[in-house]
Amino acid sequence: MGQTVNLLATPSEVRILLLPLANCGSSSFGRAKAFQALGGGFEPRLPLKTKNLAHFKRGFFMASFPYSIFFTFVENLLKMKKNFILTFCLLLVCFVSFAGKLVLINVNEVNNLETLFKNNELKIHYYCDDYVIATTENITDEGAVILDDHAFTEGKQYVVVYCNETDKSDYLKQMNHSAKWLYSGNNFLIMQILSNDFKPYKNDGMIAIRDMQARLPKSVIAYPVITETDEEVFDYISQVSIDNMMADIQTLQDFETRNCLHPNIDIARDWIKAKYESFGLEVSLHHFNFNISNNVLDGYNVIAIQRGTEFPDEYVVCGAHYDSFTFESLDIAPGADDNATGTAGILETARILSQYDFKRSIIYCSFSAEEYGLLGSNYYAEQCASQGMNIVGYFNLDMTGYLTEGDDIHLFLIYTNLASSLANYFVNVSDVYFPEVPVERYLNHPYSDHASFNNVGYQGIWWFEDIFCICPYIHHIPGGSGCRNHCTGDIPCLGDIIGPGVNNPEQVKIFTQINVACVTTLAMYAQAMPPPLLAPPVNCKAAPINSNYIKVTWEAPIENPPTKYRIYKDGNFIQQVEATQLQYITRVNDQSEHCYTVTAMYGIFESDFSNESCASIGITEYDSKIKLYPNPANNELQVMSYELQVMSIEIYDVYGRKLSHISHPPPIFASGGKSQISSQIDISDLQAGIYFVKVTTENEIVIQKVVKM
Repeated sequence: MGQTVNLLATPSEVRILLLPLANCGSSSFGRAKAFQALGGGFEPRLPLKTKNLAHFKRGFFMASFPYSIFFTFVENLLKMKKNFILTFCLLLVCFVSFAGKLVLINVNEVNNLETLFKNNELKIHYYCDDYVIATTENITDEGAVILDDHAFTEGKQYVVVYCNETDKSDYLKQMNHSAKWLYSGNNFLIMQILSNDFKPYKNDGMIAIRDMQARLPKSVIAYPVITETDEEVFDYISQVSIDNMMADIQTLQDFETRNCLHPNIDIARDWIKAKYESFGLEVSLHHFNFNISNNVLDGYNVIAIQRGTEFPDEYVVCGAHYDSFTFESLDIAPGADDNATGTAGILETARILSQYDFKRSIIYCSFSAEEYGLLGSNYYAEQCASQGMNIVGYFNLDMTGYLTEGDDIHLFLIYTNLASSLANYFVNVSDVYFPEVPVERYLNHPYSDHASFNNVGYQGIWWFEDIFCICPYIHHIPGGSGCRNHCTGDIPCLGDIIGPGVNNPEQVKIFTQINVACVTTLAMYAQAMPPPLLAPPVNCKAAPINSNYIKVTWEAPIENPPTKYRIYKDGNFIQQVEATQLQYITRVNDQSEHCYTVTAMYGIFESDFSNESCASIGITEYDSKIKLYPNPANNELQVMSYELQVMSIEIYDVYGRKLSHISHPPPIFASGGKSQISSQIDISDLQAGIYFVKVTTENEIVIQKVVKM
């Protein structure tokens, strides 16, 4: 019998328990022979040499892989029957593996994002400032809400739907047969999709929860700070053409529908691809598969790259989704405001900037399947993260053409706390080049493709028309029903077309100009912007300074100055100190050895641990007013105190067990008043060995090691 192995597998996988016996061994060669039976199509989920697969040394390991590879495994195993020893070494226990329970955990001071991501029991699929959605087989958090006991099995699909509290009841009634309600939060719902009749809430805002691993940012980026306009940037901004963009919006609208489930999406995709190619850019189609009601479909993002001249591996990314959606029809979805305006803005940015050279590479993205849960951008951002691409910022355009009658042009900047430095950069650029346009910050509103980049550790932001007075015509055909927002109330549905849906071309221009300013300022920034390492402190040292206290010291990392330090004792956090403080003194009340490490904080991000240093007050002789002699001792031990009254003497063995306690031991002599006081302790009953003597005085506790002969 071995101990339980707990490796998560994805749905529709076979989990195999492989038992390499004595003849197989636990060597890498023996394991490689076992994996050869898989036809070369299997890569273990975790590196073979990590501690997570130490089960090899205990005689077995667990592996998970798709059915197709499993059948190849069996076929190849039969072919290898001549190798009886290997065949005998492999005992297979096969079953469909579940990914565990799907849970929601609120983010708070105790369960902050860093703590949750460090929890090896959790596989986090999605997170925002307020909560995480994860799978786990062992629920350790009392506040975790179980959403589904068998996550992602049988093709299950989950979405977060953003829905006003006042409309939740009506929306749930409408989706009663096409979705299962799992959780209701503040202005959002978590749903399991049951059929292809499922639709998002009235005004957009849906995120698909995929069985993928979310990531926290690995670094803190220092963005440039500007104080005045740059002539080159101002020239780029001035080239933005309303006529060009309105022509592109009209073309996209004229496709009649760009719903990603309709063949017209391919026509729109090819038109966008040709536009990028006409600018001389490197253009590719990024393919992904997505599942709608157990039907696997093909999706394509259009990706255009403009290579940088000095820092080609640093990427400034801007994007918009080109698909559209209406509640009433698959065949009619003009999507002028949502999101022909954003698509036209990215194309116009590419048209202008492709004529010039920049230090950094610029990527222009046109995403598909945004309306079905940000799917296109989700797959692309995940690919970028898995390839380790250094994306220094993502800028999102989604709905730029509608302005409520009577309002002045303004914008809502939408971001999460983890993207606050990029948001600050955006406000800086906007204030310098467009001081007349008010910017209202709005946290944690992940309704668009920027959220996909945030979810894999990149900083992404989105500036939007108006959170409260959103275009009432989006997702509706002319003559449809349900057109309304908080500012207009119910109004006739004229459709998301140029005129009602896109009623302010000047706003389209300004939103695009801000994108041009942000992208170019970052792309031409003279200093390299590799992700600064979250460097840990170095040379951590722990040492006793008296009978009660241990001092922990460390040195600051050279690469990047932190904002604070966090001190850990035996793996547990004990204190946070300012960056100017390079030491911490902690009280210790026992003679055991304790180990200390320190991390550096960079804003809200935490580095890895420093080296570990261990110390104990129980095995160190101190320059104290208490002296024990002789040491080693035979049957008697003298306790000499200088100017201190001894209150008690306790003796412990090496296991920390108290063997004796003497209160107020009588002095055997005193000299010079209170200058010297001595007490004699009988230790004749103790066996030979090492002991710890704890002496408590009026204002000091001393613990010293004593050897009994």
